[in-house]
Amino acid sequence: MSDGEGMSSLLDDLPRGRHADDIGSIESAFFEHPDNLAAAPSLRMDPENNRQAKMFLGVVGAEIRIGDQLANGRFPRWASGGVPIGVADDRHHFLLAGSRAGKGRSVLTPNLISLPKSTSVLVLDPKGDLAAMTARWRHQGLGQDVAVTDPFDCSGASTRSYRSAFNAVDFVVGSHPDVLTANAMLVADALVVENEQSKDPHWDESGRDWIGGLIAHVATHANYEGRRDLVTVWQLSSEAMQPLADDSGRYALEAEMLQSDAAGGFVRAAAQSFYGRSGSEFFGVASNARRHLSFIGVSAIQNVLRGPSVDPKKLKSGSLAWYVTSPAMRAPLMRGFQRLVVQMTLAAFEEENISTGHQTVFMLDEFQSLGRLRALETAIAQFAGLGAKLMIVLQDLPQIKAAYPKSWQTFLGNAGVLQAFGGNDDETLSYLSKRLGEALVKTKSLSQPGVSQLMRESATGSSFQLSSKPLLTPSEIELYFARDDSKLRQLILRPGFRPMILQRVFYDQSEYFCNRFDERF
Repeated sequence: MSDGEGMSSLLDDLPRGRHADDIGSIESAFFEHPDNLAAAPSLRMDPENNRQAKMFLGVVGAEIRIGDQLANGRFPRWASGGVPIGVADDRHHFLLAGSRAGKGRSVLTPNLISLPKSTSVLVLDPKGDLAAMTARWRHQGLGQDVAVTDPFDCSGASTRSYRSAFNAVDFVVGSHPDVLTANAMLVADALVVENEQSKDPHWDESGRDWIGGLIAHVATHANYEGRRDLVTVWQLSSEAMQPLADDSGRYALEAEMLQSDAAGGFVRAAAQSFYGRSGSEFFGVASNARRHLSFIGVSAIQNVLRGPSVDPKKLKSGSLAWYVTSPAMRAPLMRGFQRLVVQMTLAAFEEENISTGHQTVFMLDEFQSLGRLRALETAIAQFAGLGAKLMIVLQDLPQIKAAYPKSWQTFLGNAGVLQAFGGNDDETLSYLSKRLGEALVKTKSLSQPGVSQLMRESATGSSFQLSSKPLLTPSEIELYFARDDSKLRQLILRPGFRPMILQRVFYDQSEYFCNRFDERF
């Protein structure tokens, strides 16, 4: 092929605008046929021998079986057989599944079973179910190291042999002096959940600076050897206004921090800034810092902040499955801790140069509960290149828009897969309808022809015309991808590919996942 032909071919498959006189045509959106999906080597997968670390999406060609009517009047359905479909995409994964739509049974648990040992996973597990059902398989079945951080024991007895704490201050202690201050502030940033409704960021920013100074102090001062952890940081915050015994009018912690040269003078500067305030501002900043650290006062949480700790770097340099669980009623209390886990793990990925195996999957169920993480917001596009694949799990789009009102589309724009089913809110349904595009439809109109038209032209009064309509309207998406859809359909959108319709498979009703999970009682 000559250079001229090669340049011309760049435009050959465009529907319009190929040259000045091109009339063009209307591109009609359509779904990829299931036969094509089943025949594509890039999409077919073996859930029992998943060497390519594909993310399991669902099946095509399954038989739908119906069980006996339940007490609530519903008839349970499940997909049997079919061709498993998965995707190996190095971009992030976005899952939108409505309330009680079965995301755990059809997406999260199947992937925790089928992802190979070479894929490390970090799992935010709101109810402990995922750890209870899959931790033993990943350890004994796959040979992967497993850690379960479960302050309230919600995952039950089956995971107790895997329990581990997470001491974020260890990350600061092990830092190079040049970045110790930055890492201390990174921990502080995770602990401070900003009030998005506040018009004055001063209090949160000042509280963050003070907490960062305390973290750097605990990480470096000899007095805290053997107890360098966030529990000590919380204690110091509570005792910040304890006076010196010499009646000098100064505070004991102030004197200790002012004598420190650690972290390039950052500890001293933090003390000067905090104790240099007066009146209501001083007490306001102190109160704000204590509020952000208040969850550490719960003894169950203290138990997972000190002691033998998970090393987040092992998720990148080794083979590790780390589950972080919390009961639903404790979600507000656990927000600071979960933010800490995610932010410090991403920071560890940035520092760790050794990478083994496939990308680590961050399975972030109830993603909106983390609130806004500024580091995640600004570097979402870079994390995939560091070996981190985020699986963001939400019920609807308003949840992420509330946390990231100005940048929520950035998260979607960096996703290689958008998976959706069971939705019923208008905003999410309208977004999906728009993403699907428009298809050509033929419409018929009727009119009453006159006598002369009937006699001379044999007019019937019927006419047809082509027009563009949404491939699926919001109400049609709600209907065909509903939780109780008769065919258990789900919608898959991938940039650069035709939309796909797959069937959902439940791990506990599928031959592809049998004998590789524990029952959850």
